[in-house]
This record gives sequence, structure tokens and C-alpha cells, in this order.
Amino acid sequence: MMDIIFQSLRLLRLYDLPELRVAWKDPVEVVNFQNLTRLCVDSCRRLRYILSPTIARNLPQLSSLWIIECEELGQIIEKDGQTSSRGHHLQPIRFPNLTEIHIYSCENLKCLFPVSVAHGLPKLQILRVVNVSKLEQVFEQSGDEANGSEEKGKVIQIPQLGTLLLEKLPNLVSFSSVGYHFVFPSLKFLAIRGCPNISTSFSVDSEESGYAKTEAIRSIDENIVEDSTTAQQTTWPIGSDIEWCRPWSG
Repeated sequence: MMDIIFQSLRLLRLYDLPELRVAWKDPVEVVNFQNLTRLCVDSCRRLRYILSPTIARNLPQLSSLWIIECEELGQIIEKDGQTSSRGHHLQPIRFPNLTEIHIYSCENLKCLFPVSVAHGLPKLQILRVVNVSKLEQVFEQSGDEANGSEEKGKVIQIPQLGTLLLEKLPNLVSFSSVGYHFVFPSLKFLAIRGCPNISTSFSVDSEESGYAKTEAIRSIDENIVEDSTTAQQTTWPIGSDIEWCRPWSG
């Protein structure tokens, strides 16, 4: 089977295709977007997913992802079993050059990515998610991830993230699954608005690193103990609107 390689393709835009349901058909192994840097999907209202797992594993140069007004979109990356037909573990999905993610008005999307993808975002600088009414989690723990590790308190760092905006997400329960602690050492702007049901705690420490921590519900006494040990942090009440900007220093 011969691979179809789009060597010179840098920008791929799918726009105003209201009847498009699937962007890629089997066998997906023949499609190769090695040099694609920008992917924009706009007004494809019946599209079910954006990327097949195979294509998602082969986008080394992708730097910009925009998804706008895809009303029936259920998944950004189509779910697979994470194992091949021969039982071998597949290569994890990584986006080594992705710098910005913008998701707007995709009302049926319930999560953005599996939490494993968060390990592969070393250059992500901007994450904006607005008006996604059914979104429950930003990073979701898949069944394979839950069954494959008993590790608690997993820490994931997104080292270059400077802007995090979550807005008009009425069903957002958490930033990630319980037990995950995200660290954003380069955070410059944080805005959480219209997310009344979120259970994730957001904070900024004295060195202005940002944190997003999702824990099991604890007693008031336990919360008091933690507050006394994190005096150097600014922690916002869970479920409250947040707008924070790193102070300018000359």
C-alpha cells in the first residue's frame, strides 16, 4: 500500500461543510501530513471527530489547532483501544510543536483530549475553550490509563503555557480527572468564567507558577489544614470566576 504524502501542505482548512461527517476514511495509514502546521475546522456541523488516531500520531509540525462551530463533534481524536490488532502497544499521541489550541461553540464535545496527550505538549502556549456547553473535562483519563496505573497524585507540567481561558462551560466538572495535578510555570494570563460546576482548584504561587489540581471531595477540616500549609499561594474558591494576569515588571 502506497502512502499519500502531502509534502508541501502547511495549512488545512475545512470550512462550511455542513454535511461532512467523517474527514478521513479507512485505510487512514495512507495519509501523511508531515509538514502540516495549521489545522482549522470551521462550521462543519455534522463532523463526528477531527483526527483519526493514526493521523494524530503523525503531525510532528502541527503548531495551531482551531475548531469552531462543529455542533455534533463528539471527539477531537477518535477513540481507539490504544493497542494494535496484534496486541502491541501503539505509540502515544504527542504534539511536539503545538503552540495554540482554540475551541469555540462545539456543543456536544465532552472532553478535549485523553490526559496522556497532556504529557506531549511541550510548546503549548495558548489554550482557549469557549462556549462548549457539554464539556465535562479538558483532559480525561481513559479506561486504559486508569487500569494501567495505581499511581496517585500524578503531576503533569505544561512548561510553556502562558494563556489559559475557559469560558461559558456550564457542565465543566474538572480540568482533569481526580488525582492529577497540572503545573504551568510560564502562566501569564488565567481566566475561568461561567464554569460554576468545576471542582478543580486553581492557584498561583509566589513565583507566579500556575496550578490546576483536581482532588476527591474532602472535609472542611482537611481544607483548613491545606490552606495553612500553602500560605505562599493565591488560591481561588472552587467554582468562582477567575481573572488573573501576571504583574508587569520593568
